[in-house]
Amino acid sequence: MSSFFTLPASQKKRKREDRAAAPASKKRGVDADGDSGARGGTRRSGRDESISGSDLDEDEITSMSEGSEKESGSESDEGETAAERRLKLAERYLENVREDVDEHGFDAAEIDRDLIAERLKEDVDEFKGRAYRSIASQLSFSTASHSFFRADTQSMTSVAIHAPYVYTVSKDKTLIKWELATPNYETITEANDDGETPKRSTAPQRKKPKKLKFARGLQKVTESEEGQGHTKNILSVAVSPSGKYVATGGTDRKLIIWDAETLTPMKTFTQHRDSVSGLAFVRHISTMSSGEQLFSGSFDRTIKTWSVSSAGHAYVETLFGHQDNVTSIAAMTIDQCVSVGSRDRTARLWKVIDESQLVFRGGASKNAAYHENTLDCVAPLPPHHFVTGSDSGALCLWSIHKKKPLYTIPLAHGLDPIPPLDELSPELDKKTAASNSQYLRRMPRWITALTTLPGTDIVLSGSWDGWIRAWQVSEDKKTIHPLGPVGAGAPGSLRPDTPSKQLNQSLAFDAKAESPEQKFGNNKDEPEPLVKGVVNDIAVFERRPESSNPLESKSKLKKTTESETRGLCIVAAIGKEHRLGRWKCFMNNYHDGPASEGKNGAIVFEVPFVST
Repeated sequence: MSSFFTLPASQKKRKREDRAAAPASKKRGVDADGDSGARGGTRRSGRDESISGSDLDEDEITSMSEGSEKESGSESDEGETAAERRLKLAERYLENVREDVDEHGFDAAEIDRDLIAERLKEDVDEFKGRAYRSIASQLSFSTASHSFFRADTQSMTSVAIHAPYVYTVSKDKTLIKWELATPNYETITEANDDGETPKRSTAPQRKKPKKLKFARGLQKVTESEEGQGHTKNILSVAVSPSGKYVATGGTDRKLIIWDAETLTPMKTFTQHRDSVSGLAFVRHISTMSSGEQLFSGSFDRTIKTWSVSSAGHAYVETLFGHQDNVTSIAAMTIDQCVSVGSRDRTARLWKVIDESQLVFRGGASKNAAYHENTLDCVAPLPPHHFVTGSDSGALCLWSIHKKKPLYTIPLAHGLDPIPPLDELSPELDKKTAASNSQYLRRMPRWITALTTLPGTDIVLSGSWDGWIRAWQVSEDKKTIHPLGPVGAGAPGSLRPDTPSKQLNQSLAFDAKAESPEQKFGNNKDEPEPLVKGVVNDIAVFERRPESSNPLESKSKLKKTTESETRGLCIVAAIGKEHRLGRWKCFMNNYHDGPASEGKNGAIVFEVPFVST
């Protein structure tokens, strides 16, 4: 039997219908004569039948149309404006919402989901650097309370915070873990058997941080017989965003990863060929990598990246580009950091994934009173801005889209006083010594510490003038405004002038000075500094109120409750000497009085929000 599948290929070809008599039309469903086909006719007739077969009669349809016209005419009066119509619609919407709530009530689970979704959105915006809050105007920096704490160590060189713990390092190879005190808390006594109401009594507040653990020098690890630890000055410290690890670097060329809970060394890296001067963890943990990302800067002019995790700590890669010592480094976002190269006067933004770098060249204008020689400090303002501090005392705001600074504040911490004549010249005759030193001028205090609070408009800077100064970044991130010194309004201290007024007063004082005693030496009217030492590092975090649980039972046996505290906590590392050397000491600026000695330690400022 022959079938379609067994026929040869020549016979499988099917014959086409002869369509020469009826040429095809371009319109679908229309024949050559212009009339619609049978299908179109059936569809149209069916549609007509459905319309004509509705349940409503023509009289009912006309009556409904007339009623709708009357309603629309009554609602839209001739004298009604668009604003009044919107107000009516809003009132109707509120009435509908009230009726819906009265019938069905609130859905607490749905409200919780909305709050959680909003919170997650805020976290994502903060993670990507899109969140920006203007809170500087709501803070009272002048009334900040302060507390000085110290250990029997040399100059503190760096500080890192993971609330409520603070980690400090010093030049005598010491790493210390502190616990911050919570400001303003009250205690509630237990209720009596008679049913009397509990009495509130203010407990003595612990202002100074509590020393928990410390590690000094080499530490013996149980797993290996070799000791791990620093053998020379520790210059920098950083804590991971998870709070599990602490990283330290020093002049012994070592980068050590510590367990934050016990302060035991876990891993020692020796890849750097010179002092490790700066460390910075990325603020957020990357889901793309296996651990927390760490950047390190060194005097060997390189920047290295590391991966720190529970599975193991590993070296990743090295970044080259700086022509001088890397003195400071800060993490912008994941796989991006910014650093400054001291005497090469450049700030560089490193893009690790793209294997590229953006170079920003510093240097003041030719008309500036003081020219900068080094860039010493850098702090991030993610995602597109950062600030730097130089030895000329200039505070600069940068954008990654501009090669020059957007805004510069010269002499942010003022000028140093000219030393007395007996220290400047060996001449016994004061007039001769004054004539030999008549062309001396006061030198600027360079910025030794700089930090920001990412996501906000707050910048903090430090030097050796005895004050930590606060600055506000404008909303458009193009200018910086001074907010004054932190703690200037504290009891026993005087508020110093702003840097610009201080410069003008000093120049006017030098011009009007008649005797050498008036021009040389310290001004007796200058207020005593609050921070008695060189500010080597600053760390800050925001105190946020803890969310109260509405389901928590209010038991009478509950003894203590911590009041919701909102504000900033600033911790600064202070020393008699600069962290990178002994060529600048605090005693060089104050030759008389107790301030000339200086202190080694740290100071905590609690900045409250302005009550409204």
